[in-house]
Amino acid sequence: MSEPAHFESIQPIDFPSVLERISGDTSFLQDLLNLFYQEFEEKKELLEQALSRGDTNQIREVGHSLKGASANLSLIPLQKLGLAIEMAGREKNLDQARVAIAALEPEFQRLKKFLEMHPPGKHV
Repeated sequence: MSEPAHFESIQPIDFPSVLERISGDTSFLQDLLNLFYQEFEEKKELLEQALSRGDTNQIREVGHSLKGASANLSLIPLQKLGLAIEMAGREKNLDQARVAIAALEPEFQRLKKFLEMHPPGKHV
């Protein structure tokens, strides 16, 4: 995996894609995002603990879960990081996992800042 932090040119969320998936219901999208925020913090903590233990199986599993949750909400950069984490776990590459896990928080903060400036109902 090359530098995972170079997502600035990609919007943190693909509004047209996610809104098509949920029939344009921006209120429902906000509920899903709130749930994602909560689960993200839990997943990040699990990843950090697994990394400190060198538990590549848990890194793979949590990376897979993060990838899926991000994909469902069209959070493309976070989805790619989830994939990178999953693959690092599968390949038992702790250095790669460390780099990808370290990139999670900055990308998550970029998503939150983007959504503060472009709330789901006002993205057009």
